[in-house]
Amino acid sequence: MAKTARRQRGDGSLYQRANGLWVGTLDLGIDGRGKRRRWSGTSKTQAGALEKLRAAIREKDKTGAVGPRRLTVGGWLDEWLAHIARPNVRPKTYAEYERCVRLHLKPRLGKALLWNLQPAQVRKALAAVAAEQTAATARNSHRVLRTALQAAAKDGLVTQNAASLVDPPKALSAPRGTLTAAQAKAIVQQSAGSPLGSRWAFALYTGARQGETLGLEWDRVSLADGTADISWQLQRLAYDHGCGPKAGDAWPCGRQRGGNCPAKQLVAPADFQVRPIVGSALVLTRPKTSAGRRIVPLAPVLVEAMRDHRKSGLTTGLVWRDGDGPIDPKDDYAAWQAALAAAGIRPLPLHSARHTTATLLLEAGVDAKVIQELLGHTDVATSRGYQHVDLTLAREAMDRLGRTLA
Repeated sequence: MAKTARRQRGDGSLYQRANGLWVGTLDLGIDGRGKRRRWSGTSKTQAGALEKLRAAIREKDKTGAVGPRRLTVGGWLDEWLAHIARPNVRPKTYAEYERCVRLHLKPRLGKALLWNLQPAQVRKALAAVAAEQTAATARNSHRVLRTALQAAAKDGLVTQNAASLVDPPKALSAPRGTLTAAQAKAIVQQSAGSPLGSRWAFALYTGARQGETLGLEWDRVSLADGTADISWQLQRLAYDHGCGPKAGDAWPCGRQRGGNCPAKQLVAPADFQVRPIVGSALVLTRPKTSAGRRIVPLAPVLVEAMRDHRKSGLTTGLVWRDGDGPIDPKDDYAAWQAALAAAGIRPLPLHSARHTTATLLLEAGVDAKVIQELLGHTDVATSRGYQHVDLTLAREAMDRLGRTLA
């Protein structure tokens, strides 16, 4: 039977398919991404399709949109992760999103209908996360859910962002682990001459992140000028299957994990710069923001430590390495704890070295804006009114720090 169309005045469109099924359609306009959205409902009878269409119109008139009734929060979170978050955020950010969705959000809200998600449901779920995990984890879950629901609103799937209507769980700020000047000096002196001695000195004298330090290469270090370009970071990225579409529960290559696929592909946004390291699962990545691409001056005492390190024969490739390859971040963390223990200092996160640098620079009288540029801060609240810092001022700042720890 040929398709016949009939338009009900004010009631959208109603037509019959060739197979006899009646279809009601309703134009929902343009969504937040510039795409036209259309609702459709089917029935074996014309009357049934018309009733579904009129119900959709009533919902649109009442709420301003028509959401797919069977799409759950869990279903949308999966779609959001795969098609919106993954192509657009940094791999580490995506990994945090995925972990939060899998461990905290889907177990508590996954079966709820997306279009009808209520603030009370969100509030109850976050309270459960805070009780079973931590308030900080609940806050992170709130942030991820709010972001996902904002994308759903742009697509016209919800008329309200239920997470935005709920206050984030309150969490006490945990004191940041920071070394005193005496403790930092003890680590530098205790580890001097060891394979990683200059690595700890570099962290404490520059405030560089772990990935920035482990990803530093000799061709980006100028000991003559006393500078280092820390624009690349060592990271571990996830891999996807590249062998073709999945058939049922199996991939064409026969492997389950993407990292084991012979045609594996790195998971990263299209504009994310990645340099694979031969023979390693770790890669070098370049930050997307200009604040993460910076040249830092090296205090004279650090230049000497790195010059001694280079005498060991490492003049090309990564500055600090494990054999012929990069140092695994987990092994690096274990070595940091060993360095703390050797200096008689309690266990502290490796990131505490970065906080220590900032604190000691502040105590040395360095302007807060200079510190922000030296450490590559990008937070809007801390960098508002930011001005370019001349390398001469930055060098003077590092020289002060050098004298503090000498």
